[in-house]
Amino acid sequence: MDPLTTLAPPILTAAMVVLAACALAMLTRTFIGPRMSDRIVGVNMIGTQSICLIVCLVLRLREDWLVDIAIVYAMFSFLAVAVLTKMDIGVYRQWRLDQQKSRQRHRENRRATRKAHAERHHRRDNS
Repeated sequence: MDPLTTLAPPILTAAMVVLAACALAMLTRTFIGPRMSDRIVGVNMIGTQSICLIVCLVLRLREDWLVDIAIVYAMFSFLAVAVLTKMDIGVYRQWRLDQQKSRQRHRENRRATRKAHAERHHRRDNS
């Protein structure tokens, strides 16, 4: 018997277990964060590891049709990461714009307060 065919199933099984454990670790990173970019990278890594798991299943089960599923899953994973990244960029831009508006309002309020304070002192000094 060929040594490759006898060693392949246990090696593929071990590889699938390791990939599943890594996917679970990435799942925790995806939920914990702390930044949105960490979550996007976590989703991307989970997608890549899932594709690797499907390819291991292809080799282990010798079912060629699973390759098509892996390719479709790769396209969906790519689209999900692209959409999440675009959404994150839009949210960041809006946050930055809100911060700039808030700073501008704060500056205007400080100017108005200083002006009112100066006018009170000016009236008090003139009377």
